[in-house]
Amino acid sequence: MGRARWRTVLLATAVLVGFAPALASAVEHDGRAEDDEIVLTAVTAGGVIARSEAGDPALRRDEYTRADLCGTQAGLYMNADCSGYDPTTRPPTCDGLDPVPPVWHRHRDTATDPWQNWTLALGWTCPQDALPVLSQADFQRLPLAPSTLSIQPPGDVVFVNMPTIVYTDPAVQTFTTTLLGYPIQVEATPTQFTWDFGDDSDPIITTSPGHPYPDQDVSWPYTHPGTYTITLTTQFTGRYQIAGTTTWLPVVGTATTTTTSTPITAEEHRAHLVTEDCNQNPNGPWCND
Repeated sequence: MGRARWRTVLLATAVLVGFAPALASAVEHDGRAEDDEIVLTAVTAGGVIARSEAGDPALRRDEYTRADLCGTQAGLYMNADCSGYDPTTRPPTCDGLDPVPPVWHRHRDTATDPWQNWTLALGWTCPQDALPVLSQADFQRLPLAPSTLSIQPPGDVVFVNMPTIVYTDPAVQTFTTTLLGYPIQVEATPTQFTWDFGDDSDPIITTSPGHPYPDQDVSWPYTHPGTYTITLTTQFTGRYQIAGTTTWLPVVGTATTTTTSTPITAEEHRAHLVTEDCNQNPNGPWCND
């Protein structure tokens, strides 16, 4: 079988994905993809360069390097194919960070063959373009504080067939960590609330955090006396950025927290017609019930 034709693809816009699934199993340690194109992105560039620098230089068949000029810098000299490279084409802004120079690639068929010309593999990018995807597992490992759970009427007693009002504080939670040497800010925003009133009724799912009386919009009337526990499950979505920049990237997946109330008692109170209220006659009918 003849040698497969190799091509390097220049992406106009860096995207937050690794090698495409179709290429993942074919990518060799030298950064090539057998019988297919090499897809190089801001995210994968660092790994490809590191792999090309590993091992014995005399045995390499592929090399990658970064340089901001074509032809004379970083060992490229004049054996570079500068067609398609415009040194003035840089990211218009990286939110105050320095842009990352392009990546160049060269190949030889065997370890004894002369190197082919350097060719452009990836243009100018921003540091934030190289941030890997913050996975759902990463997001769920954050120390999210469970949402507060407020109940009205206050106390541990509510009334049968009267609305028991619930609400929470939808505050955004912020965390700081480090990724690829950059300080990263992560925001977790509550976006969905599941209210389980503990009486075998179906949970109420809302995008509203609820509100206190008289603006309540999440409530439930208990129909039988008893002791119940209310459980609130809050779903969070997230985003992250390099601290001090304005470019936000979405977090993949969601995270949840669970909040459980102390037991509350639903009591049944019946109305009675009397001639005097209990303030007027503390010993009247039903005043001591």
